[in-house]
Amino acid sequence: MPTLRLLLLSGLASFLFYSCQSDTPAQTEVAGAETELPVDTLPAPTPRRPDTLTWHRVERPTQANAPLIRPGAGRRAIAPRDTAAPPPAEARLYDLTLKASEYHKIDPTQLAEVRGREGTVVRIPAGTLVDARREPATGPVFVELKECYGLADVLLSNIVSETTDDQLLIPGGAVLVRATGNGQFLRIAAGRAVQVELPASARSGMPLYYGLSGRRQPVRWVVAGSETVVDDQIYNEAHPMPVYESGPATLNKLVRYPTAAAGSHTQGTVYVSAVIDEAGRVLTPKVLRGLGSSFDAEALRVLRQSSGRWTPGQREGRFVKVKILVPIRFTLPEAPDLLADTDSTIVSAPAPSVAAAEAPATDRQAFRVGQLGWIAAARPRPAAEAVTTLTAAVEPDTHTSVRLVLHDAATIVLGQPTETGYDFVDVPANKKAVLLGIRYMSGTPYVAVREITTGRHSSEPLSFRETTLAELEQLVQELE
Repeated sequence: MPTLRLLLLSGLASFLFYSCQSDTPAQTEVAGAETELPVDTLPAPTPRRPDTLTWHRVERPTQANAPLIRPGAGRRAIAPRDTAAPPPAEARLYDLTLKASEYHKIDPTQLAEVRGREGTVVRIPAGTLVDARREPATGPVFVELKECYGLADVLLSNIVSETTDDQLLIPGGAVLVRATGNGQFLRIAAGRAVQVELPASARSGMPLYYGLSGRRQPVRWVVAGSETVVDDQIYNEAHPMPVYESGPATLNKLVRYPTAAAGSHTQGTVYVSAVIDEAGRVLTPKVLRGLGSSFDAEALRVLRQSSGRWTPGQREGRFVKVKILVPIRFTLPEAPDLLADTDSTIVSAPAPSVAAAEAPATDRQAFRVGQLGWIAAARPRPAAEAVTTLTAAVEPDTHTSVRLVLHDAATIVLGQPTETGYDFVDVPANKKAVLLGIRYMSGTPYVAVREITTGRHSSEPLSFRETTLAELEQLVQELE
């Protein structure tokens, strides 16, 4: 029995020994393979290749529901260097010298008036602004206004005095008018218009031009048409007629009974004629039928105090000057309003009075504008001028622009790059002018200035010198 037990134990040991020997190679092969990571462990980041794009690289995938990010943008393959887009373009000089704009918040459902610091007035009738779907703007709207009346503002805002068909202009000032609402640009509704009034610095009698430009291209002009000019005619009728705030009752709240006439117990109505202009201002008020000196003086004071707070009259959708007859009522302070039934409606003035009315003096030019953007007052230079061609000798490159500024009318002409320099074709001959070269490289501005007479200029190359933005602006201002 002990011998049998010994034999059984020996056989079991041999079986186990050989079983373990046969499994060893498999165990060794598994040990040499990669071990699968747990599902919540991310692999180590792959080192960034030196030949890949870096300025728009997404370090981690974008969530599909992340706000303001296009789904899938984070999964876009990184392009190799030989097919990569160039890095962001370097800022150009006109990106830095553009004149700052003013921004005015308005309610587009009400008549709005925007006044610029240099005298520009923009009047926007209610319901005029619409979005891309032609739906009227209803929420808050911001109106952008940029005024360029001086030569320095025009030059440094990349504006030239040329039409899109290369006609030279005598400029009278340019303004940029834009409107935005709900994060998008607005436009003027079909058949509607806003009124833009330019100050005295814009020469009167000039027609309106609309500005056109491509990306980073100079602003050139196209004539808008004679129908845009707002005349200075004074009308007897308008639809609607001018109105002060909510009506005549509101106007009469401004009336103070003259204390000097309290003992007379006088009550009645003073009738005053006046012209309400496109800005809602009261011009040339005159008493037509009064109650006495103290009452008449008070009525005129009320009209002058209300100036600028009237809603102008309109004809065919445009603001106009309207002659009106305004009743100003006087009642005793302690007495009931005995004139409550008196007709206090503001009406047009009697026709005979219009011819005798003093026409309001104006040194401003007003236009009906059918599209937003750059607008300007200008007129073509005389067609009979003798012309010449000249070249500014400077090697052309994308960082350089050369302008010719004619002193007689501040006409700005853009030089066209050629193999020999910058050409100016068919410019007025025998005119005092200045060649102005501006260059911007590696974040530094350079300038070249040369006084010339067109047709007799020197072919000596323009010489550029390093400058600063402040010095450049001062130099340009001195050209005026």
